[in-house]
Amino acid sequence: MTARLSDRKATGDVRRLRDSALITLGRTHVQLATALLGAVMVSQLAGGGHADAELWGAATKAHGIDTANSAAAELALLLRASGFRADCQTAKTRRDLSGLLYADGIHDSLYRTAGKQHATTRDAAGGMTAVPTQRDQPDSVALSA
Repeated sequence: MTARLSDRKATGDVRRLRDSALITLGRTHVQLATALLGAVMVSQLAGGGHADAELWGAATKAHGIDTANSAAAELALLLRASGFRADCQTAKTRRDLSGLLYADGIHDSLYRTAGKQHATTRDAAGGMTAVPTQRDQPDSVALSA
């Protein structure tokens, strides 16, 4: 992607890279780096037998696929028409990532797994239980005597 933009600049197709292009490249770089850092963290959790390794693995995989899909879509726009041609590597990557979003329900099921932590709580033994219902609010007490 960056090589193609550099080539277009070198051949004179574009005089300079616009700030929006540089921002997109920078943001994409940071997003992909954080997704990779998440994968490293999950591998450490799994290697140590942490109880939440599967949960974090599901969340990180969903985030990584979403991030890569979004990045490829934004970067294709920088390539203009060539970013959407069938023989373009960016277009092929977008097709592959789009398939990963929905293959075997992977996208929704990964987020569902990650979301379960917000609908459950741990009991004293460390097991998952349903979130308790909200307690009634106590009657308000006057603050002045």
